[in-house]
Amino acid sequence: NDDDEDDGAVWHPQTVSVGMVLKNPEKSKHLETATMKVNQFWIDFVNLRAEEYTDESSRIPDLMRIGTPEEDAFRRDLTINSLFYNINSEVIEDLTGCGVKDLFDGIIATPLPPLTTLLDDPLRVLRSVRFAARLRFSMDERLREAARDPRVHEALVMKVSRERVGGEVDLMLRSYDPVGAMRLLINLHLIDSVFPLSNDGTTISEYENVFSRGLVLLSTTHDHLCDCKKDPPVWCQPKRTQNYLPRTTYQQASIDSAAEVMLIDDEESRRLLWYASFLKPLRDLHQQSKAKQQSEEEPIVLTRRQGKKAHQS
Repeated sequence: NDDDEDDGAVWHPQTVSVGMVLKNPEKSKHLETATMKVNQFWIDFVNLRAEEYTDESSRIPDLMRIGTPEEDAFRRDLTINSLFYNINSEVIEDLTGCGVKDLFDGIIATPLPPLTTLLDDPLRVLRSVRFAARLRFSMDERLREAARDPRVHEALVMKVSRERVGGEVDLMLRSYDPVGAMRLLINLHLIDSVFPLSNDGTTISEYENVFSRGLVLLSTTHDHLCDCKKDPPVWCQPKRTQNYLPRTTYQQASIDSAAEVMLIDDEESRRLLWYASFLKPLRDLHQQSKAKQQSEEEPIVLTRRQGKKAHQS
């Protein structure tokens, strides 16, 4: 307007890229989602939705339409994720009647019956574990029962891509409680779906034992690192670490900056450490199975005895 021109203010339009995540019903991805970055935040945009089913045995909707806020809220994965913020009235709207209460009580629950919600998108069973670990909430007992259902496990393996599964596991290990997340995967019998059995002859009981040992190793490693952060030993203090680092000619130039990057403060390194700790017993098992298989396949070679004794025979 004229006032802006008088003040000398100039408005420069900015171009923002908008990404599109296409729907893929066969993989339980029923909606197209637009995503864009606003300042430092990534924001997803999606229409309110409602689904209609004609085949009760299938969780792929026959009709997807624009829904009401109430219909959309009850189709969400968790009650704490079904809350709306009305930008006009500046009020939080809890259309399921459970979201705010579960948030304050620290409960992970679903708006609809848990089995219905999990079969709608099997990845939600991993999302529920991730949110429980991230927020350190407790899972609702009915949700726990549904998460143990073999139909959910089968759907997770058959309908959800490994990339989506891996993304959820990554976020679990980046959470405040990676040990609790892996413990939930084991207790809910989801571990075999997340890390499928290989064809090396390993039995299910052997795998369960391996992941139990992995959980112990992960817990020990996590506790040790937490202790180091709370009360850093000499080798874990940045200013003193330089005395313990090798001072070769090649490393001397960057040793001062490298010494300041500590494992206890490096999120990416911690994530890799959690992976290494939890999966080491599984790696050891695979190596033992491989070595055993190779030894069984090696032919027995009989060599001639050399020397005088060989001629005497």
